[in-house]
Amino acid sequence: MAVEEIGIRDKKVTTLKELLRPGLRVVFVGINPTPKSVSRGHYYQGKLGKRFWKQLQTYDFTSYLPEGEEDVIAFSEGYGFADLVRKPTSSADDLSTEELREGSSDLLERLLNLGTPRPVIVFVFKKAFDFSATTLQSKGFQVNRMPGPYSKKEDERKIMLDLRRRITN
Repeated sequence: MAVEEIGIRDKKVTTLKELLRPGLRVVFVGINPTPKSVSRGHYYQGKLGKRFWKQLQTYDFTSYLPEGEEDVIAFSEGYGFADLVRKPTSSADDLSTEELREGSSDLLERLLNLGTPRPVIVFVFKKAFDFSATTLQSKGFQVNRMPGPYSKKEDERKIMLDLRRRITN
């Protein structure tokens, strides 16, 4: 399982181990891990997460991703995974604005530690994008966002094909 214990505000928290290393092409950034993903030790194991993995496969970002091991295979193919806030909650609504702001600063530091060349950053959820995109762009990161869960099919296709083009060029 890819979990670790970290300190958050002087409390020990079990969370997902970020899948980051120098040389990544892309880092997908979520808001924060869900308890379900932490218990399974893998990113995006809930309902919306399954949709995320399906999108990556539908638009040929990755090879076959066996269920429950998607992040491990994608990581080996040059895709990293991180969260804006590392504290697991059942809903992103359980995070305070202060936690999101602190998470944005912390995320920037973690991504800068990857060195150069810098990976493309793709936010999986709008809320994470809203809190961090401007800051990351000001530091030279190319920032993108996945289509939302209620995007029209033609809009999803356009966004995903554009993302694939940016990532592979």
